[in-house]
Amino acid sequence: MIIGGGSTGRALATHLIGEGHEIVIVEEDEERAKSLAEAMDALIIHGDGSDPEILKDAGVDRTEAAAVVTPDDNTNLTVCQILKKFNVPRIVARVNDPGKKDLYIGLQITAAISPTAAVVSYFKNALTQGSSKSMMSIANGLGEVVELRVSNEALDGKRIKDIGLPQGSIIAVIFRHGEVIIGTGNTVIKHNDVLTIISKTDVVKDVMDIFKPA
Repeated sequence: MIIGGGSTGRALATHLIGEGHEIVIVEEDEERAKSLAEAMDALIIHGDGSDPEILKDAGVDRTEAAAVVTPDDNTNLTVCQILKKFNVPRIVARVNDPGKKDLYIGLQITAAISPTAAVVSYFKNALTQGSSKSMMSIANGLGEVVELRVSNEALDGKRIKDIGLPQGSIIAVIFRHGEVIIGTGNTVIKHNDVLTIISKTDVVKDVMDIFKPA
């Protein structure tokens, strides 16, 4: 189930439908709901997603997962609380104001995603740490997920525990020749490996310095 049929909800629905999932979209705006119904192979419910009766009509009691993606945080928080009462197993919400993320976390939902914080973090880190391929902010900005390719030939053949990663950072995943390898201290790094690194924000620069070409 998707609450909110704007650009985010529509794009998400398109991907999920393409993967074979059955989708219900609840959209309050009548014209938008009509447009969605004409364009998408999904059940479109016109109504207020914060109304429990509308959610019942949409089949909330049978819903395995819900994405709450309206542009209003108060609405999203209310909907999340209602979905929790209906015991929806997985609830993911869009955080429009990053300053309100703690309110979502307090609801103990599956995930609270701030597009604004993620985009700002991505651009900030791409500008300052240009060797990375993609980045995202986690833990309310206290952590970063970094993906990069090993271009420093001096690291080729070294074990993770021997390269001097700062405390507060780990190499979680290595992608090599189509294979995913879970990183451990004894895992050997190879030139051109693609690494997914999880790090505290305050040591990201130190991590990136290790992987700069010699």
